[in-house]
Amino acid sequence: MNQNWCLVLVIWGNKYSHVHINSIVDAVYQYSEGCSNVILMTDRLRSGLDSRVTQQVFDESINQTSHKLNYTIKLSLFNKTALPTNSACVYIDLDTVVIGDLGRLTSIIHTPDDIFMLPPGGPLGFGTLRRWLFDISRGRRMAVGNSSVVVFHSAMNPNLYSEFRRLVISQECGQKLLLNDDVFISWFGQKRLKPVPNHLVVMFRREFLTRSQVYGWIRNRLPWVRQRRNEIVAVTFNGVDHKLETLLTLPEGTLHHDSKGRSGRWSRSEMGPIKDKIERAAALLKNTDTDATKP
Repeated sequence: MNQNWCLVLVIWGNKYSHVHINSIVDAVYQYSEGCSNVILMTDRLRSGLDSRVTQQVFDESINQTSHKLNYTIKLSLFNKTALPTNSACVYIDLDTVVIGDLGRLTSIIHTPDDIFMLPPGGPLGFGTLRRWLFDISRGRRMAVGNSSVVVFHSAMNPNLYSEFRRLVISQECGQKLLLNDDVFISWFGQKRLKPVPNHLVVMFRREFLTRSQVYGWIRNRLPWVRQRRNEIVAVTFNGVDHKLETLLTLPEGTLHHDSKGRSGRWSRSEMGPIKDKIERAAALLKNTDTDATKP
């Protein structure tokens, strides 16, 4: 909707340093001329940050251990009092590697009430059938997405964070909705949630790991898959089995396994040129492991 847009980051705990955050900000500005604001939602004010970063401390009622343990503190990314008015916003987890113009994501926003997140696994996604199941089950069955990357507009009405605080304060929020941030976002936006396009952003594990090595080998060589990967602007490395710092230590061609039976080769021949982009970005993504999005 707008040419200019806002980058939103969230941090708490002691995992990621100010150097790591500054490296992400540098990467974003390197590719995105339209990024006009960077908002860092944080549990405390931090020193050494890039002057382009505006810090906003979590509301006291939310800056609590319980909300940190279930990650619902991350819902502060929607706090309209911290965001620029009438602005497209892109949120990324701090374990995301930026390899292109994140501003391209804002072109998918058509109304202020649009919300995009990484879709649930499987063929149904956020489709019509999922919404029908949500309706007939009165909200008990719903598609739960992944909030490693979220695209939204600061003028959404009602505001997700305001609704979350209202339900928590009034104690109307059931424990299922407080399970984690992904569940609450998915419940709030179930009728209008859309997937972040996989030609722009992917999870490493979904894009490069499969349960069948034969299928993975074939998929990695499909010309339209290679072409789509050339357009990707960010890769998120969510999940303890898929951390970038671990992958970077693997020799070229290593078969990487995770705890759910998926595997894929850490190699340029399998992943394509995007592997070079990830490695170049990682070289700039400094992390001193002293300051975190998760404890």
